[in-house]
Amino acid sequence: MSQTDSVPLWTGSQDFESSLKTLLVAARRGGATFDRSWAFRSEDDHPDLMVEVTRLVSDPDTTHSCGEFAPKMGEAEFETELSSLLRTAHRSGVGFDRAWTFRCADGLDVMVEITRLAER
Repeated sequence: MSQTDSVPLWTGSQDFESSLKTLLVAARRGGATFDRSWAFRSEDDHPDLMVEVTRLVSDPDTTHSCGEFAPKMGEAEFETELSSLLRTAHRSGVGFDRAWTFRCADGLDVMVEITRLAER
């Protein structure tokens, strides 16, 4: 069983944020570098997307932990899992062109922006 088998499966847009946070925590625990972006271009009917993850200044008032039981995953695996998550989210009707913020006492203070890219 791979470490990503512990990432929850979901079928609706309401669980996208939770799944995204789980991926981010696993990637951070595995040493992934944030403050960068990933472009996902598709030849099928899925939209071309850019995902930007930016570290935020830690908030000392944050008390809940996000990654106590999270798996570890490297950057390559993170990118593969993120691509899969985005495809599933699109099929489930998740709207993009917006941002999510995650703040956790164990060091995950990031903002994630997902933007549709212009047609090629």
